[in-house]
Amino acid sequence: MPKHVSRRARAKAPTAATLIMRSGIVGLMATCGVAVVDLAIPDSANAQSPATQAPGTKPDAAAAQGSASGTEAKQEPVLLTADQVTFDETNSVVTASGNVELAQGKRSVRADKITYNQKTKVVTATGNIRLVEPSGDIVFADYAELTDDLKDVFIENIRVLMTDNGRMAGNEGERREGRLTRVNRGVYSPCDLCKEDPTRPPLWQIRAVRIVHDNEEHEVRYKDATMEIFGIPVAYTPYLSHPDPSVDRKSGFLTPSFGNNSNLGAILKTHYYWDIAPDQDATFDLHYYSQQGPLLGGQYRKRFESGRLELEGAITRGDVANTTIVPKETRTRGYVAARGLFDIDETWRAGFDVKRASDPTFLRRYYDFREDYLTSKAYVEGFRGRNYAAITGYSFQDMRYGNTIPEPVALPYAQYNALGEPGSLLGGRWSFDTSLLAVSRFKNAGPDTQRFVAQPGWERNIVSNAGFVTTLSGSVLVAGYTAQQFNTADPTSRGADNISRFRFFPQGQATVRYPFVRYGESSSQLVEPIGQLTFAPKLPNNRVFPNEDSLDVEFDDVNLLQPNRFTGIDRLDDGMRFTYGLRTAIYGNTQGSASLFLGQSIRLSDSSAGFTGDSGLKDQVSDYVGRLDLQPADWLDVNYGFRIDHETFRPRRHSLNATAGVPLLRLSTSYTYVDQTTARNAVTRNRVEQASFGASSQFTDYWSLGVSHTQAMEPQPGPRSSLAVLSYSDECLVFQTIARRDYTVSTTGEKDGNTIFFRLVFKNVGEFKSPGINASFLGGSSANQ
Repeated sequence: MPKHVSRRARAKAPTAATLIMRSGIVGLMATCGVAVVDLAIPDSANAQSPATQAPGTKPDAAAAQGSASGTEAKQEPVLLTADQVTFDETNSVVTASGNVELAQGKRSVRADKITYNQKTKVVTATGNIRLVEPSGDIVFADYAELTDDLKDVFIENIRVLMTDNGRMAGNEGERREGRLTRVNRGVYSPCDLCKEDPTRPPLWQIRAVRIVHDNEEHEVRYKDATMEIFGIPVAYTPYLSHPDPSVDRKSGFLTPSFGNNSNLGAILKTHYYWDIAPDQDATFDLHYYSQQGPLLGGQYRKRFESGRLELEGAITRGDVANTTIVPKETRTRGYVAARGLFDIDETWRAGFDVKRASDPTFLRRYYDFREDYLTSKAYVEGFRGRNYAAITGYSFQDMRYGNTIPEPVALPYAQYNALGEPGSLLGGRWSFDTSLLAVSRFKNAGPDTQRFVAQPGWERNIVSNAGFVTTLSGSVLVAGYTAQQFNTADPTSRGADNISRFRFFPQGQATVRYPFVRYGESSSQLVEPIGQLTFAPKLPNNRVFPNEDSLDVEFDDVNLLQPNRFTGIDRLDDGMRFTYGLRTAIYGNTQGSASLFLGQSIRLSDSSAGFTGDSGLKDQVSDYVGRLDLQPADWLDVNYGFRIDHETFRPRRHSLNATAGVPLLRLSTSYTYVDQTTARNAVTRNRVEQASFGASSQFTDYWSLGVSHTQAMEPQPGPRSSLAVLSYSDECLVFQTIARRDYTVSTTGEKDGNTIFFRLVFKNVGEFKSPGINASFLGGSSANQ
């Protein structure tokens, strides 16, 4: 590399020159090899350039003044690299050409040619200009004029690529004070251009007289904006704004939503988001209905150093029922919800989740919420090693219209669970579970119950040399009960007795498995017979004990091998029984699997468990249960569970979920059949049978179609619901057309009928969505929020 940089009268500057500029671009210095030449200083030593020396100022004074000013306001140096650099001493013009890059801090400019006039302090860039902003935005142009600190720019034929892949373009633009980027006669779009014809309009774009990007407010503003889809104007607004890509959240109005409902009429929903602080925010909702009063709602969210808090609610004045069967009643309606979780220390934390509605139909009508219960709880829980402890209180609100029986309150429900290390006791591991429960019912709705339970246990696995896998386990349950207003004939209903009961129940199990495994070139096979012996004493009549957690039994392959087939511990599976089963499976080495399990239980002694006839466990020999899981490849997935009567071989329960196909066409079905008949020889059978069918197709890269239908066969045959969804989704637009037909009728006589709504999402700008959403605490958050 040459050892000097020549002036204009001499040869051009060497290639790959690097220049460092301080105080803007006034003090140019070029580094060439090991020599440094100050291009802004004449040949005479210690002389100042006219551009930097004030008239009548001595060199030393000027230097002192410059030093003082530099101390007051330090400015980052400017780095210039280029293939060639020339300096016109007469006109005080520095010209850099060939792969030119001008950088100051995080801001840089690349161009084919850059000139700097020391007198006017103007930098001019031409040819393939690329300006990189500290925010990450990139500006492209053919011609630009910049100030010496690179903060103010004027650009012709401006094009801006934002950090989220959004694009702006216009005839001319300018940036002021490194903050405002203004584009005149511009367009904005986050959509990719057509690869075959980049001159075609994007899928959608916003065309405006002026577009301003504010880097301090982090906002993009439009004046006289027109929305264009496929180049066709579809909407106009005199003003529009949205946050830029660097913003996670910002106060302002959210996109409104519109729709229509047969019970509410025409709907308009508006939302305002309030960014209160980095650790908290809120959303306010105002809903207008043509056939009901307006609804005011909102959500509040706050983060703490040791937890979080969320509040939500809504209130309106409207009709409780809108039907000729139930008279109308106009009153104040609404709901409230609160959720929080807070760390107390490294072991303990406390939380709550509360939901309450003014009446059973409010959430169904305004938020399409269809669950039968709202569950509220508050708790304190701790984790340490393998130990867990918690104290919880539960409250329930029945959302089934017309049910006048008040729900119980469980307070407290305290539990402690401990688990030992493997091999810590007689070659196995010990366990200890204990709990305290108090259930209260109001308005004489049933008995009040208090229960204390302690259950130590032990389990060990033994693998013999012959391949047998034996699992030995045992437990001892000790329980004490007290109850007020107890009914011995029916423990679930109110009586007149006050009782105290004690229960001691030891139980043991021995399970033996012998897995036969074969490894092949493409798959491995498993055949595993299972035998289990369960032994326990026979208990007295279970009806003398309260029953809070064992009201139902679902006998299937999941609980076939469990010590207790009831859901809780208020009812126990006593006596001796032998359970056997067979598990077989095949697993592909690369993909695919299939497995089948069959099993049955045989009681060896009488039991007082009190299983009902429809449970499959009433007789000495249980029903057959099993499950088939089949997934040979990604195009097929089948899960089938069943229970078959052991005498008549009549099916008592079927559960099928299956999907098959490829993205172009994928079919799905779900089928449920439950025979709830108590007596095996009953003429009239009590059955529930329902099936749903669906099909979906991703017929292009962007378009998809899905349809589904639910049909009931028993006990009341007929259709239940139908749904069709047409979707378009790409990098900048999501569009959905959703049509739903609901054939059900609520207990108030209201019919949901037909619903059609649209969802339109413009990336970075906003979203339009018709109503038909759930409250965020009740199963999902609104897409408008």
